[in-house]
Amino acid sequence: MTLTEALALKDREVISLVGGGGKTNLMFALGKELLSYRKGIILTTTTKIWEPAGSALFAIFLSDQFSETERWVKKNIDQHPCLLIAREKLSNGKLQGIPPQWIEEFQSFKDISTIVVEADGAAGRSLKAPREGEPVVPQNTSLLIPVVGVDVLGRPLNEQYVFRSEIAARLLNLSIGSKVTEEVIAALLSEIIKSHPHKARVIPFINKVDIPDGLEKARKLARYLLHIDRGQIERVILGQAQGDPVVKEIIFC
Repeated sequence: MTLTEALALKDREVISLVGGGGKTNLMFALGKELLSYRKGIILTTTTKIWEPAGSALFAIFLSDQFSETERWVKKNIDQHPCLLIAREKLSNGKLQGIPPQWIEEFQSFKDISTIVVEADGAAGRSLKAPREGEPVVPQNTSLLIPVVGVDVLGRPLNEQYVFRSEIAARLLNLSIGSKVTEEVIAALLSEIIKSHPHKARVIPFINKVDIPDGLEKARKLARYLLHIDRGQIERVILGQAQGDPVVKEIIFC
């Protein structure tokens, strides 16, 4: 099954990826998939991302001026099916993201079919706690995908495994080093998605199911998420963002 099918993608979606590690790989996997049958695809971030190794697949434009970016997008949208937009390349090699308001403007362009946004950062950890002002989700988001790596289950709640673990411990009234359980993951995902645009569908992606017993652990976690967030989460995708295929299973309500 493709990501497009698993996510039940509609036309003119604005998809925001939030939460733990795997978001960048998932964004580019989705971009590559969409290349085969859609045009007018924009990939971008409101935080920071590494420039993809296969960047030849995407036309890249960097500018901190919206007017320049607007002109470039409108000029190139017919020539290149997928555009990667950022403000600048930083000294560490990452691409600096754009303001979320730009994404609202992009959606008004008539030839744009899909916008995929990495709207959160996790420093590569499989789970994170949000600080104030995070995630940076555009208000026109129609599909929110919280990402978590199943490999964090059973690990200690510390900075090695959970980004901003001190914030996580404070939010959940736990001690640093406590065991990461399904309840811990669900609580942190709830903190991440609680202020999402009210019209956005929410479909979590449980990543890294290729680890030993990963698929069974992911199934259990998915059922727990669906049980406690009944009505808000419509399905949970289990997969491997760097795999082929990306999608392994879907767990429905």
